[in-house]
Amino acid sequence: MNPEPVRFSVVAPVIALIAALVPIPAWIVDDFYSRDMYLWLQKFMTMATNILPFALLDLILVIIIIAVLRRMYRLYHVARQRGVVDAAWEAIRRILRAAAILVILFLWAWGFNYRRLPLDNAVSAGASVRPSVDALKQAYLDSAVLAARLRPLSQPEGRYHSIVLSLKEPMNAALRTLSREPLSTFSEPKYSLVLSPYFTAAGITGMINPFGLETIVLPELLPYERPFVLAHEWAHLSGHADEAEASALGWYACMKGDPTMAYSASLYLMMEAAAALPAETRQELLARVEPPVKADLDAIVARMSRQRPAVQRTASRVYDEYLRANRVADGTASYSRALQLILSPKLRDALSGYTVSR
Repeated sequence: MNPEPVRFSVVAPVIALIAALVPIPAWIVDDFYSRDMYLWLQKFMTMATNILPFALLDLILVIIIIAVLRRMYRLYHVARQRGVVDAAWEAIRRILRAAAILVILFLWAWGFNYRRLPLDNAVSAGASVRPSVDALKQAYLDSAVLAARLRPLSQPEGRYHSIVLSLKEPMNAALRTLSREPLSTFSEPKYSLVLSPYFTAAGITGMINPFGLETIVLPELLPYERPFVLAHEWAHLSGHADEAEASALGWYACMKGDPTMAYSASLYLMMEAAAALPAETRQELLARVEPPVKADLDAIVARMSRQRPAVQRTASRVYDEYLRANRVADGTASYSRALQLILSPKLRDALSGYTVSR
């Protein structure tokens, strides 16, 4: 077997390293990538993936699996004919080239959004502080009171078609309020046949496919979870890669929407605030929640109990390393930072000022 050339096995990794490691000022990324090139790319990529009746991510994963198996078969024959050393050297070069190409495509299609100006600048002039226990308790109680008023008015079916139609305007209103560019093309929520079992075991509710800019959601989400999860993923789609920013923006968008949207956001804030409080305080607050709202919270906890602890821990560690590699210094702990943004004065008013009549 004649050796196959591994083209760009040096050039591709060098370009990937430059793109990944060279520091670029956040304002340049924000102005020229996140607010310009990315939004143009997102419009057409999402428009294309919306046409597909299946998740493009599944097709990509299947193609990768087939390509890997085919290459392993060929490398086996290389090892038999030219020796293990030659096969190993070829495998290393191919792996480095493939990884480099994925890094380049990831950064170009979506990943550079990790380096844009933080949402803190628009929310609190970069001076957000960790909320106090009293602030968390008050946010929990305010959300619980609002949730009790909203629950009878929300739509119990939770159909994605209705959620998509109802969420578009509030999402863009939230983006404009925070001086961010609105979305012109929204992605239709899809299920991944390949990844859904893993999502369930790992406790993942959704994701943005960075290579297709499509929204993937967990099929098992409860109706009152879907609006916030979709808003969170649309926040990612709008160019907010940071998890805290996506959660805060998703919550803010839902709070600008109808009772179904706001109810979903209220449940999210209750669970996040409770998780940040001591166990005794959580129990005291939960005892003051109306039974129908408490039943919905219990149902969410029951759904989450289907996670596999070993899978969840491994997935969390891997994602933590991924976030840190993309310059999110606090890794998966960044999720809890959403409370700092939500409870800043500019966003907090959306909770205290929400009117049920809308």
